[in-house]
Amino acid sequence: MTVRFLLLALPLLAACAAEPRPPVSAPAAEPRAVTLYRDTVTARMADGSLCAAVREGASGPWSASFRGCPHPWPVRVARTADVPRLPLAPTQGDAWVTLAAPGGPLAYAPRP
Repeated sequence: MTVRFLLLALPLLAACAAEPRPPVSAPAAEPRAVTLYRDTVTARMADGSLCAAVREGASGPWSASFRGCPHPWPVRVARTADVPRLPLAPTQGDAWVTLAAPGGPLAYAPRP
């Protein structure tokens, strides 16, 4: 009886395995905290990941992409900071840092 049950159940199990599965939605990739350092921009994302873009040039404005996280967004730094660590906030005005997020660019400037 057990062998017969397995022979009958096997095609049903195979059909279930072949069914396409709905895509798993990725956690929101929204920056929760963005910080500008002298040679780095870091972003703590809503999904818990920490992304970092590192300057490769010597001075002035620079661009890089996030590394070490699942969000390899391009980052553009228009102004550098005179302090070692500068927390940033979203802005509609003069952006010091711009993140090229999939939903559109996100602009950041020093916190007021």
